[in-house]
Amino acid sequence: MNIDPTCIGINRLCYPGVRDYAGGPTAMHFAQELSKVLKPEDVVLILCGFVLRNHQRTEMDGFTGALLTARALVEGFDVKPVIVIPQESQQALKNCAAVVGLNYYDSLDLVLERPFAMTGVVIPKDAKAAEECADKILAFNPRALISMETASPNEKGVYHMAYGWDVTKIEAKMDVLFNKVKERAIPTFSIGDCGNELGMGAIKNYIQEHVPGAGEGGCICECKGGAAAATAADHIIIAKTADWGCYAMIAALAYLKKNMKIMHDANLQADLMKAAAYHGMLTTNGSLTPAIDGFSVKFNATLIDLMRQCVEIGVTSEDAMWIDKFTKTGFFTE
Repeated sequence: MNIDPTCIGINRLCYPGVRDYAGGPTAMHFAQELSKVLKPEDVVLILCGFVLRNHQRTEMDGFTGALLTARALVEGFDVKPVIVIPQESQQALKNCAAVVGLNYYDSLDLVLERPFAMTGVVIPKDAKAAEECADKILAFNPRALISMETASPNEKGVYHMAYGWDVTKIEAKMDVLFNKVKERAIPTFSIGDCGNELGMGAIKNYIQEHVPGAGEGGCICECKGGAAAATAADHIIIAKTADWGCYAMIAALAYLKKNMKIMHDANLQADLMKAAAYHGMLTTNGSLTPAIDGFSVKFNATLIDLMRQCVEIGVTSEDAMWIDKFTKTGFFTE
């Protein structure tokens, strides 16, 4: 999840801070903690939808990850996913749910009654309206919240793109729901890639120190507060793209549950990316070419193939932790 083909380096700069926060490998820790809290029939909130300023439409990164996460959690835990989105993603969500094998219903009551089902809820851009919407969502009694590639305000309440542009007016106020969930001590999980996303404030000081534009005065708007998120999740992943962090988490869940059905394959990855682009999900530069942060369908499908093969080795090996015996003898130490 942290390969860096473009050599920008933000994910590699952030990983040590995230690993220290997690106390170990980040995707595996994330998956382990998520596994501890979920049980069949639980409602799980999955937040996604970063609106890009070039077309004021949502990007694919995070959207595809949210749907694949919903699929994985249904396969692995038989939960009831509620995907929380900005208005710009609503139609795409309804049209793409079937691609991952889930039935979309407008009513949560129907989702609770039926297998392989999910729903979506729109969070407004207006903070007051978002408060009212959040209260309605909390009535679902969610067991956990997972956020991926979702805009977060900084300490001054301003939302930024990674490069520091102010996008407060065009972003759904997901943090309103996030903060209400935290007040209720519901576990929060967040995935991002630059430190400006919801939940990444868990290592805010580290991000401000290591990510260009994240610290005080680093943004290119009047607030001068920097792009670093002020919201802090209980568990976080930072990857090259948020979606890649999501795939790593799904792979870890498949390993932990010893269930390869949890991990999607390259064909599903390709189908979903093409469907998402067809229904308006943008890549970073504003193009409707199927890509996640500029990385093609082929690249992402290859990554999924590699992850699946790694998990299959762990799931099928008679002694998946064979290396432990060498470690205990001091073979890898001086």
